[in-house]
This record gives sequence, structure tokens and C-alpha cells, in this order.
Amino acid sequence: MKNVVFMGASTLVRLVFGLLTFTMLARLLGPNEFGLFMFWLSISTLLGMLANYGFTGYVLREIGARPEGAHAVMGEVLSAKVLLSVLILAGTLVSMLWIDAAGRWVFLALMLAILADSITDFLNVGYRATNRFSAETRIATVAAALQFGIVVASVWPGRGVLAAAIGFMLSRLAVTAMTWSSQLKYFAGLRPASLAQAAKRLREAMAYAVDFALQSLFGQIDSVVLNYFVDPVAVGLHQAGMRLVLGGAQAANVLANVFIPRLSAVHGDHQQRQKEGQRLQLAFLVMGIGFGLFLTVLAEPITHLLFGAAFSSLAALLPWFGLLFFVRFLASSFGIMLTSAGLQGLRAKANVFHWLLILGVAWKAVPMYGNTGWLLALILGNLALALVYFGASVRLVRPTVVNGGLTLAGAAAFLPFLHLA
Repeated sequence: MKNVVFMGASTLVRLVFGLLTFTMLARLLGPNEFGLFMFWLSISTLLGMLANYGFTGYVLREIGARPEGAHAVMGEVLSAKVLLSVLILAGTLVSMLWIDAAGRWVFLALMLAILADSITDFLNVGYRATNRFSAETRIATVAAALQFGIVVASVWPGRGVLAAAIGFMLSRLAVTAMTWSSQLKYFAGLRPASLAQAAKRLREAMAYAVDFALQSLFGQIDSVVLNYFVDPVAVGLHQAGMRLVLGGAQAANVLANVFIPRLSAVHGDHQQRQKEGQRLQLAFLVMGIGFGLFLTVLAEPITHLLFGAAFSSLAALLPWFGLLFFVRFLASSFGIMLTSAGLQGLRAKANVFHWLLILGVAWKAVPMYGNTGWLLALILGNLALALVYFGASVRLVRPTVVNGGLTLAGAAAFLPFLHLA
């Protein structure tokens, strides 16, 4: 319980300052320029998936199953991440030759920010996997406030997209430096291992990488699709709403980081696995329904207070974002059981199916309904993913009557607020 409190505090700090950061960027840049900023951020994030490689879940499971090898795992995975980051940076520099003068520097700044963020996330896993949650909470508080200050200051005087990108980059580099300094106190002598060990970890984590990449398309490929079918304003509106969804989704990271090591440790104990798994699923359902309905019922005041009049069209979209949030958490409540059981390959295949379904629906729905069409496609795709996960995980953890009732009641609560426009 103590670990959950520390993880919750750390995530709450990041959520608040992260939401404030993107809210201020949206207000200061406006829907069009904010859409351009988010387009290049999405491109950078999509490419940066290679550097992340799904190592968060992999490291948590490896250290949870074999705590005595924590230092070796961290060093070998660090080596793999450095190798991948160098390759991505080289590719970024080459690709700048084909990007227009205004966009290329925005792209480079945001790509550097994403690579720095990937290193920070990796270092944070070291805290969680070794139960040093209080240390992460302390560093996260200072880092999040610093990040907010740097980014907002970079655009406050009326500067444009490039200034925002540079501020974003500087803030991420500063956070990485602070986290690295703090983490070295717990992993003294942490440094990259040999290329052979790095290659070994890359092979072992391949299924995690595929699953992570497919999951991380959520919130990122959106910008590419909407920019293609509609315009940058549609991207700006969607990404404003998506910031709220992704902010709330940090709760999923808290639960996953706490429960994956615990579930991995009791995988062979049927009774304990049932208890931990049902508790995990209940937590996901409560969070999914609660935050989803918060976005739905308070759509108008949320839009007005956070984003202002320029984003007034967002209010009609927030109920769809709320339902999407609920369906995502429903899928995650079953998906984490598969990760803890080492069934990452199955998750990767299910995610391929779910993205094919989303893109198939979007091809027809987005030209007809714009932003709402893309949200409808995401909801249907994630519902299909939840059903596949459920079918695969039911043999690991039996569903309870309470959890089943919550699922049906939660789904019904959103329906009166949904309207196609």
C-alpha cells in the first residue's frame, strides 16, 4: 500500500504539471499552431518508440522475478537503449534534408526531447523495480515543476512553434540529468554493458517492443490521420482532449508498475494470483469509470476553464474521450494479466488486429465525421482488444460478479452523452 501511495503521488505531480504545460501551450499557441506542434511531437514520439523498445514492462518483470540480478539488467538494457538512440538520432539528422526549413528544427528539437524522455523513463523503472518509490516521488516533484516553468516561459511572450519545441527539449534534458544524478546513488557504477549483452536484451524484449509500439500508437498516430483527412485545427482539438486522456492514463502506469512485479512473483500460486488479479481489475474499472465520467459530465466547464473559447468545439468531443478512456482501462485490466504471465507475444498479435480494425473503420468514419469519426474508430478497436484480452486472461484470473456489474453499468452511463456530429 505504501508503494501505491508513493507511485500515486509521483504520478499526480506529473499529471498536474503535464496537464498545465500542454494546457498553457494550447492557449498560447491556438488550435492551428498547437496542432502543428503536436503533429511534429507525434512524429517524434512514433520514431522514439524504437528507443523505448518496451523495456519498462520487460525490466519490471525481469527484476521482479530475479531481484538479485537488478544491476546487471539495468546496465545491459541501458546499453541497448543507447545503441537504439544513436541510430534514431542519425536517422533524424539525415531526414532533415527532406523537411521544410521551418519544420526541420522543430522536428530535431522534439526528437531530442523524446530520446531524453526515454532515458528518464528507463531510469525511473530502476526506482520502481527495487521498491524505491519515495526517491522517485521526490525527484518527480522538482522535475515536473521545472519542466512546466521552462516550457511555458519559452512561449509566453508570444513566440511560436519553434520556441515551444526548444523549451520542450531543454526541459526534458534537464529532467534526464536530474534523474540520472539521483539514480546513480542506488545503482552505483551504472554504465552501458557490452554490445553482445545489449543484443541479447534486444532479442529477449522483442515481444515487449512490438506490444509497446502498437500500444503507443494511441494518441500519436491520431495526429497523422487527422492531419491527412482534415487539417491542423482538427489535430489541435483532438490533441487537447487527448492530453486529458493521457494524463488520466498515468494511473494505469501506477497500477502496472506496482502489480506486474507482484503478479509475476505469485504466478505459480493460483490462490494468490486470483486475489491480486481481481484486485487489479477492480482498480482499473473504478478508475476507468470515474475519470471517464468526469470528462463526460463536466465537458463544458473543463473546456472553458482549461483551453478557452478558441477550443469550444472540444466540449462536444469530451464525452467520446470519456468513453474511450473507460474502454482503454477495461482492456488494460485484462492485458496486464497477460504481461505478468509472460504472454507478451499474444498481446502483440492482439494489438495488430486492433489497429487494423481501427484504421479500417477510420477510413470511412473520419471523412464523414472528422474528429468524432476517429474517436469512434478508437473506441471500437479498443473494445475488440478488451474482448480478446478477456478471452485469453480468463483462465488466469476468474472474473467476479462485482467487476462484471461495474463493467456493464459503466458502459451504460456514457450512452446518453454521445452524439455524432
